Amino acid sequence: MSDLKVLVAGAGLGGLTLAQSLRNHRIDVTVFERDASPWDRPQGYRLHLDADALGAAREVLPADLHAVFDATAQYTEAFTTILGTDLSVIKRLPAQDEHGEGVWPAHDGPGSHANVDRATLRQILLAGLEDTVRFGKTLDHYASTPDGVTAYFTDGSQAHGHVLVGADGIRSAVRRQRAPHGDTVDAGITAIYGRLPRATAEPVVPAETMKDIFTIASDERKVFLGLGCVRFPTSPAEAVERFAPGVPMRDQDDYVVCIVGGRHEFFPNTDGAMRTCSGEELRHIAAETLRDWPTGAADLVRSADPASFFLVEMYTSVPTTLDAPTNVTLLGDAVHAMTPTLGRGANVAMRDGTLLGRALKKVADGQLDLAESLAAYERDMLAYGFSVVREAARVGQRRMAQNPLPE
Repeated sequence: MSDLKVLVAGAGLGGLTLAQSLRNHRIDVTVFERDASPWDRPQGYRLHLDADALGAAREVLPADLHAVFDATAQYTEAFTTILGTDLSVIKRLPAQDEHGEGVWPAHDGPGSHANVDRATLRQILLAGLEDTVRFGKTLDHYASTPDGVTAYFTDGSQAHGHVLVGADGIRSAVRRQRAPHGDTVDAGITAIYGRLPRATAEPVVPAETMKDIFTIASDERKVFLGLGCVRFPTSPAEAVERFAPGVPMRDQDDYVVCIVGGRHEFFPNTDGAMRTCSGEELRHIAAETLRDWPTGAADLVRSADPASFFLVEMYTSVPTTLDAPTNVTLLGDAVHAMTPTLGRGANVAMRDGTLLGRALKKVADGQLDLAESLAAYERDMLAYGFSVVREAARVGQRRMAQNPLPE
């Protein structure tokens, strides 16, 4: 099917990875994103990338964009560090390095773990797709026939293609039709995210915070403070100027993300009131949640930028199956959303996008028909994706009292 046309709902990291892959394979792709722009809402700060995301970036990004990616990534020591509530180091836990074995070609790269800024990574993945991504397009429903699939949007418009991919997140409109039995459940955890300049954090936090993947402290309630550094070896603006002139890029300074979280009951969110709190109010709540810790932890939170704080109530997918493949499929959080205890959500989504791109290339090249190719992709994606969901839930129960997955 040399004229294959792919519609993608969602311009998150997984959807954009797929779009970059399809562009490389010269497959017609259009991405529809409900946000009005890439900056419409906070989507997080630091991301931990492991072999899956690093392998995906090497495969789908053209050389100039991968050079920007490499120049702005902080390759870390392969440890997660456990802290006491006084921010002293208790132990360093070695990270797993076997992710993606057999999926990615061997390479001579700088490392298998990196901390990156989410917004910077998304800008890199958006580069070159300016005529491909349609912002302000919310999918309402779709209609699938043997001849193709039509996507209907809430603004009354529609688009037709051979394949529709749901990359539209945990509340996926595509999943609602494609897999209505696919449930998501409340993980029982509230988290407040903020960030502070590296220069403010560095004198207070242990050295491991600045070089390891992540550091985390928790108390007897399993209320936790997570700290992760993002250091840019080359500033995003300088990296673009050097390697990919003309690519739109917002510049960033080094920072440390701080996350205060725990069971919902430890946060005063009566009737959802915290959802309307200002950043300054959320900063105060986060610091007060640590008021019984030695003063360094709460003071560190109070020193963060008040405008940077936002609230997340964590949900997780329940492992499930997909029925017989159609011309509609799913990737990332739309099918296997997970809590962030393993730091693997973005990695698995980018793996999905790359492997789905490979699968659709086989269709475009006439090697497999669409049903065969999507069946193979979905079988593998469900196996590795839900394996991570289950492990994230197990670790989340142990570290932060996450609700167990339903049987």
